[in-house]
Amino acid sequence: MPLKGVRYRVVTTKTGKKVRLAFRGKGNVVEAKNLKTGKVHTPAEFKADRARAAKGKTRVRGKGKRG
Repeated sequence: MPLKGVRYRVVTTKTGKKVRLAFRGKGNVVEAKNLKTGKVHTPAEFKADRARAAKGKTRVRGKGKRG
């Protein structure tokens, strides 16, 4: 469902994935959707990410290249 008051752009990531971004205000991304899989990073998840970053905590992920 489209969000009100946003501008949409489709960008290609470094890995070649196409992602639709929704921008609000001064260029803040409020939603991101992977166009191939349909997975959406919602506005609520972006809000939680900003709150976590403000507290100085990073998102905990599984072992990857750094772990």
